[in-house]
Amino acid sequence: MQAGAIALRFPRQNVLARLGDWMAAHRRAILAAQWVVVAFYALLVVLPAFLPIPSAQARLFSGDAWHERLALLAQYLFWGLWWPFVILSTMFMGRVWCGFLCPEGMLAEFASRHGRGGAIPRWMRWSGWPVAAFILTTVYGQLVSVYEYPQAALLILGGSTVAAVAVGYLYGKGKRVWCRYLCPVSGIFALLARLAPVHFRVDREAWNRYPVRTHAVDCGPLLNVKKLGGMAQCHACGRCSGHRDAVALAARSPNAEILNGLNGERPRTSEAILLIFGALGVALGAFQWTVSPWFVALKQAAAEWLIDRNILWPLEEGSAWWLLTNHPEAGDVFTWLDGAAILVWIFGIAAV
Repeated sequence: MQAGAIALRFPRQNVLARLGDWMAAHRRAILAAQWVVVAFYALLVVLPAFLPIPSAQARLFSGDAWHERLALLAQYLFWGLWWPFVILSTMFMGRVWCGFLCPEGMLAEFASRHGRGGAIPRWMRWSGWPVAAFILTTVYGQLVSVYEYPQAALLILGGSTVAAVAVGYLYGKGKRVWCRYLCPVSGIFALLARLAPVHFRVDREAWNRYPVRTHAVDCGPLLNVKKLGGMAQCHACGRCSGHRDAVALAARSPNAEILNGLNGERPRTSEAILLIFGALGVALGAFQWTVSPWFVALKQAAAEWLIDRNILWPLEEGSAWWLLTNHPEAGDVFTWLDGAAILVWIFGIAAV
């Protein structure tokens, strides 16, 4: 019998528990849906990168240039609907995005099942990777204007997907090694999932008294299901639901994992750093610099200081678009001073 689909000796009465059992029993349907999401993801990320950049006057529901409307539609669907849905779904349902819909996770696991199956290297298990990856991708995304230009989005998101597939091919045996250790948003999702009002509850007494030996749960993110204590790392895929009559999807208080973590678990330094300096620092600075008059004043003062000393090269334009935003056709070109000012602003906000 397939792991995670162990038959129950007693019928489930709870609606959430039955939903979890349905997820465990319909893996093929879920897998088919994941391939559809992969195709849709590729359409939104890849296609706009090969279309001309929309002009400043282009609008989603007006104009004659179909390619501009298509590019704006893809941008709106991805950044305006897709990502807000991902964040909200993680807060209310746990990391169901990771377990059901994430193209990177699905492709990484697929590559791992057909790859070399190498042992996970020690350096990859470093707990600081989610922090470093989130900060680096967030800052780099601002330098290349990832939200405005599809080429930048393809570079960052497509590059991340290629890396996920490569890691999956090289390491693990059908597991999501990339998701567990290296994914840039894994740390943020882990923080948000702690607030989810549902979780997969494990009854350890029922687990231990189960009368027959069973296969291990095919857990993508390599978790010890028997000792599963929260939703931070769980991908909410439902594969373990019903296992040994001890695992069930259930409701809980949104603060349950936070309180239990403070009282019963060793504090996670990496999560604290990610929350304080990443989510509340770097992310805030990244979203703020474009509308802050203080940022403009800082850059203007720096430009005047450079001109007074006849240091003009930081004011020059023409860097590669994948290093600093460089789209003259859209009237959007960053100088080296722009890039330096963005870095100083973001890391300054994080430090404050």
